[in-house]
Formats: sequence, C-alpha cells, structure tokens
Amino acid sequence: MKVLMAAAVLLSCSDARACELSLVTPATSSLKNPVEAHVSLADDALIARFSVSAPSINAKKVLGPNEYPYQFDVVEWFVTFSDSGFPCFEFEVSPYNQTFQVRIVSAKQHQEGVDLGLTSTATMVTGGWNAELAIPLKPLGWDGDPAKIRGNLYSIGQGRARSYWSVFLPKAAKANFHQPQYFKPLLSCS
Repeated sequence: MKVLMAAAVLLSCSDARACELSLVTPATSSLKNPVEAHVSLADDALIARFSVSAPSINAKKVLGPNEYPYQFDVVEWFVTFSDSGFPCFEFEVSPYNQTFQVRIVSAKQHQEGVDLGLTSTATMVTGGWNAELAIPLKPLGWDGDPAKIRGNLYSIGQGRARSYWSVFLPKAAKANFHQPQYFKPLLSCS
C-alpha cells in the first residue's frame, strides 16, 4: 500500500485551529505537508476533523477477533486535562468508522474498549476518506477551563512501510504515541 496522506478539512466553527502533522517515522517521505487536522471546542464537546487522501486504503469493513483499528489506516487522538498527562483518553477511528477508546490511568494501567462518549463519522470519498471525532469533556473530568485541554493528534498509514504522523511528537526510529510528555494545548495548535 502506498503511504497514507491527509489533507485539511475546514470546520464550520470560526474558532477551529489548524494542526499540521509531521512525519515521525520512517525517516523520510515523498509527501509534503501530508496531514492536517482541525480542532475546535463547541460548548462542552471537543471536535477534530480529518480529511485523508490516500491512493489506496488499508482497512477492513469488519474487523476479526483480536483485530483493532490501529492495525490498519486510522486517525488517533489523545486528550488529557492534567499537567502529568494522566489520566488521558485515547480515541481512534478507521475509514469504516470503527472506533477504539482507551482510558489510560497511568503508564502501566489502562482500560481498553471502554465507552468514553466518542461520536464519530467516517466517510469514503474519491481518493480517500473523511473523519470527524467529537468527545464530551465534562464526563471525562474536564473543569471547563479550555487551557487545560492538552493532547496530541496522530495519523497512521498501514502497509509494508507504515507511516506515522503527529502534531507534537518528534521524529523517532520507532513511533510511540503513548508519551504524555509531548502533549500540548490542543486549542492553541496552529
């Protein structure tokens, strides 16, 4: 499969912030500015929109036993309200709108497959797919202060040579998205 590439989708909200994702690994890519997402806050919901352009999509309409969205093409979103990064919450959406949610209590304790209130849409379009993720923040413990909304956005392309893209994660020999020390304010990314 060819490398996954994402392009911007504009939010209808005027306070949307563009976040350009950079290549984490492999070391190089022929793609230029391949991934951008938009984040906004609407009342107590945090919203991210992605538009993914890909010459081919590696995804399954139905996942089998022990298969998860992150094993294929996916967009991911980590959110926290604490300076330590814990607890944090992981949200994934595939091109077929398959979701995966994780409550990460600490570096060693996490709860997979929980319902954290994510609503999402994913739509196949010519040359790729679009996804929108919305999460209600209050049930996750948010106190209403927008400055406390921190995290990271990711995109993964699957194939022989997976490509990993992130807003705040630096280049690395191996991608590891579970690094809260790199989380930054999501509403201020530009």
